[in-house]
Amino acid sequence: MHTLALLLQLIVAMGGVSLESLSVTGAPFDISTGWAEVPLREPLTANTGNPRLIIYLRNLSEAGLDREHVLQQLPLMFPPSSLEAEAINHDGEAFRLKLTGYSFFRGLPGLVLEEEAISKGETFYKLRIRATVALHDVTMIWLDSLGRSRPE
Repeated sequence: MHTLALLLQLIVAMGGVSLESLSVTGAPFDISTGWAEVPLREPLTANTGNPRLIIYLRNLSEAGLDREHVLQQLPLMFPPSSLEAEAINHDGEAFRLKLTGYSFFRGLPGLVLEEEAISKGETFYKLRIRATVALHDVTMIWLDSLGRSRPE
């Protein structure tokens, strides 16, 4: 993982930043099955390359998870093919981000989507996401736009 991404995760883990302030949408939202466009607060930029999109599940019971067994349940409920996103640049070129792992923030499980072929400096103006299971009350962060603040 890149140094800047590790630094951001450390800051977030220490409670210095709220998920909502980093969220690409500003407020929690629902993800339905099939492709849907995510309304962005601002364009997403790959400042350091290899960005990660992390979807934090805020309501474990709605996702069919229980806190005691979440580590075992996540890979079973959300295999790699269960979630993917497309980040679309100004030219309409879509970069597919695939589920590659899991992350945790203050007890919230997160689904990590990434694509290594995204070049440093690439900016995306649209984001589409597809899930095989509807997800409710999620927060989504772009773990690479470290150079700019997120307006409220």
